[in-house]
Amino acid sequence: MKTIKARGIVLKEYETGESDKRLLLLCKGLGRVMVRARGARKPKSKFMASAQIFTYSDFILTEGRGFMSVAQADVIESFYELRTDYDRLCAAYAITEVCDKALRESENCDAILLLVLKSLAHLTKEKFPPAQISAVFMLRFFDVYGLRPRTDECVVCGAKEMPEFFFCEEGILCAAHGVLPISRSAVAAMSHILTGKLSEAFQFEANDSLLEELNKTAKLLWNFHFGVS
Repeated sequence: MKTIKARGIVLKEYETGESDKRLLLLCKGLGRVMVRARGARKPKSKFMASAQIFTYSDFILTEGRGFMSVAQADVIESFYELRTDYDRLCAAYAITEVCDKALRESENCDAILLLVLKSLAHLTKEKFPPAQISAVFMLRFFDVYGLRPRTDECVVCGAKEMPEFFFCEEGILCAAHGVLPISRSAVAAMSHILTGKLSEAFQFEANDSLLEELNKTAKLLWNFHFGVS
């Protein structure tokens, strides 16, 4: 029986059988993988803590009969505080939904895993509003996936100096080519999020209007590139 050591986070949990769970993990070096945690729903299960959504753990997995099972798990971070705030919990669930719908089996997702962990950590700290963390996560997700929108020039004609900004699925547009307006402050925020270090991407001042605009832009990109709402 093959044994695999993996460090990863639980994106989804499903009840199965009388007391088992199936866990969708995002693991360093392995990517997205489905595993079975036998007896994880029993009150005294050794997997009770590690088989919870958002929990980041060191796993030992065994492979047999076409399915991986959890043999051992040591929790690194549970992000438990997310469960005490409804808005932050919803934002965290949205992050796991994006990973579930967009990532493919066995795809190298180490950069996405780091982004997920940083985003959940910021949600837990409560320094920035959930809408700000959601916007940063989504825009950086597109960047990691090779779908970064252009923010430095019109994607059609290359114009850099624009009195007004517009937006499309590939980035900003000038007035001659755009129909969906976007504010100058939103363009500046997007540029900050996409071009700086991940550790700095979450750190900017934003009001509710700006955050709404950034998240609407992220949703437009999501619907265009992945075809799901």
